[in-house]
Amino acid sequence: MTTVKDAASRFSTSRRTAVTRVTGTPEGVGGDPAARAPMWARPHVVFLLIAYGFSWTLWIAGWIVADLTDAGDLLFNEDFVWRVGFVRDVAAPLLIATGIAFFAVYGPMIGGIIATALDPNIPKGSLRQRVRDVGVGGREYALVLAVLLGVTLPALVITVATGTRSADAPSSGQLIGFLVAFFALQLLTSGTEEIGWRGYLTEKLLPGRGFWDTGWLVGIVWAVWHLPVATMIFLQQGMAPVQIAVSLVGFAMGIVAMAILQAWFYKRTRSVFLSMVIHAAFNTLPLTLVLLWEESPAAVVTDLLLWGVVIYLRTRSQRTAKAMEV
Repeated sequence: MTTVKDAASRFSTSRRTAVTRVTGTPEGVGGDPAARAPMWARPHVVFLLIAYGFSWTLWIAGWIVADLTDAGDLLFNEDFVWRVGFVRDVAAPLLIATGIAFFAVYGPMIGGIIATALDPNIPKGSLRQRVRDVGVGGREYALVLAVLLGVTLPALVITVATGTRSADAPSSGQLIGFLVAFFALQLLTSGTEEIGWRGYLTEKLLPGRGFWDTGWLVGIVWAVWHLPVATMIFLQQGMAPVQIAVSLVGFAMGIVAMAILQAWFYKRTRSVFLSMVIHAAFNTLPLTLVLLWEESPAAVVTDLLLWGVVIYLRTRSQRTAKAMEV
């Protein structure tokens, strides 16, 4: 008897084989256009409508509640963990408003689960299997760590040399606990976005495109999905409209670079769990630097270095594909 696990395993294997055959290499950039699923196919639109509708509604609702109750600025990411988990100085109105916005992050996960269930081209149990795929090999986790350190350590050096340590930042004794708590929360919140962005949309768009083109497609809609929350954060920082516009463009380019990197790893492993780890890790270290130092350039430096990484991966993949044609 064929089990769900067997079917999902065969599906994953067949997809890897198909991609290898189409591109000439499992890490290839391009592919056969005939194998490409349309970006705006109906199941993909269903996913995006759910992801955007759920998340935008809760982000905006949280913002409105905070304004009506004079609760103050909503708390996001590192500020949320530090203020709620360590300082514990958050008043009830702000906690309620932040709590409403907090659950917005689950929009892509909900959309990915529903779209997968409705999509006849995805075998039952496949998404669940890929979310549980922890055993991708030590080499993949080591590669993730190498890229993470490669883009964050230079940012740390520059930040320490040019920044001013925040007065209310975690002390040295609190830092490890903060990092562990922040990473765990990211894995359970922002990391779940990967069930939708990688587990569903990237999975559907990879065949015939490769990681570079897929990363751009997913990265753009992923960046636009962040628009309300990114705008809120920039407004809370007191930015002028022009500064916000420029910052949104820079933020979007960083998201696209991350989407390309995620597509590269996902194409190698088909593991949504690894994508969740990458997402949580790349949120934790750079945002911790932002918390520790005032006016830290960590986000900008990290994004620039990340673009260097994905451009290198694309160049290497193109060379490999050409070598196989000879």
